[in-house]
Amino acid sequence: MTIARITESFTADMPTEDEATTLRVGAGVPVIRYTRRHITDTGRVVEVAHPIVRRGDATIVDSVIERD
Repeated sequence: MTIARITESFTADMPTEDEATTLRVGAGVPVIRYTRRHITDTGRVVEVAHPIVRRGDATIVDSVIERD
């Protein structure tokens, strides 16, 4: 079994009270929530991290799209 790809799905919103406390941000600082999936070469999802929550004002998301 080999991890063939990792997918991530992002949303942005205002933090819940628990998220604001955990991240030590004010209620007016947006957060980014995302789900990461590790998928094998056969299409089987073997790991899911959900939700990963980060400060929206201090997070950079870089993407690379390669074309064959």
